[in-house]
Amino acid sequence: MTSTLIPTLASQGESTQLYVTATHKVRDQSGEPPFGWVPYGVQHAWTAGSRKTLCGEWTSGWTVFWDRSFSATRAEACPACVEASLPEASRRRLDPALRRTA
Repeated sequence: MTSTLIPTLASQGESTQLYVTATHKVRDQSGEPPFGWVPYGVQHAWTAGSRKTLCGEWTSGWTVFWDRSFSATRAEACPACVEASLPEASRRRLDPALRRTA
């Protein structure tokens, strides 16, 4: 995995931060130089220290965008990562198969 910034270490007891990771990156041409890197294509959710995204994709060679928190509202967000980022109660409510077993 390549990094666009150095991460800030989370203090103990803080909730798990979800970062954006992607297979591709491009230079952001908006604004003034220097142009920073931005994700290109599908944006996946990733937690620091994990080797996989929330949807189960291996992240070897992917770029982590430490300055971007994963957001389920972005059009580019991976649908499986969005679902995996929901609280258990929400997933159960949305999935009829899980409702029957609860």
